[in-house]
Amino acid sequence: MAEDQKTEETKTGPVDSEKIIALKEKIKAAFALFDKEAKGCVVQEEVSTIMRYLGVFPSERKVVESILPDMQGDEPALYVTYEKFEKKMVEVMENHEDEPDMDDTLLKAFRTIDTEGLGYVEADQMKELLETHGTPFRAKEVDSFLSRAKDMETGRIYYEDYIAMMVSELEQMDL
Repeated sequence: MAEDQKTEETKTGPVDSEKIIALKEKIKAAFALFDKEAKGCVVQEEVSTIMRYLGVFPSERKVVESILPDMQGDEPALYVTYEKFEKKMVEVMENHEDEPDMDDTLLKAFRTIDTEGLGYVEADQMKELLETHGTPFRAKEVDSFLSRAKDMETGRIYYEDYIAMMVSELEQMDL
């Protein structure tokens, strides 16, 4: 494509090049947080964490079976390079794949756990659920979640407040 062309083609049609540039800057900043030695690569286990940081929430199964192979190509490795990560993330984010659940879906999920209707979930209970049910979260992911969601004074997750905070942050990120 010519450099002076104002649009790029994706699966969904033309995309403004300024939007692509902003998206790539966001991806680069997120990747840099995990590329601590500035080598232009991260261990493959960090890919899903970086994706979640960017507001994309694929299942671990999808990461392992589809996303990582796309990023690694014919030569599976323990590391993923920035170039391959960026290419796949632009595609995923432009096609709005694996966007986070809407607030009402999250609220229903929390209310399923909060069987007594108290408006909160004990952090220890949530930690156990995240680590032992479904596709288990890694300790680093659970700690990151709890550091944002848990009320430090009570040890509880007041889920309506947490959901409101997350929705507000996502809106500010323009996702």
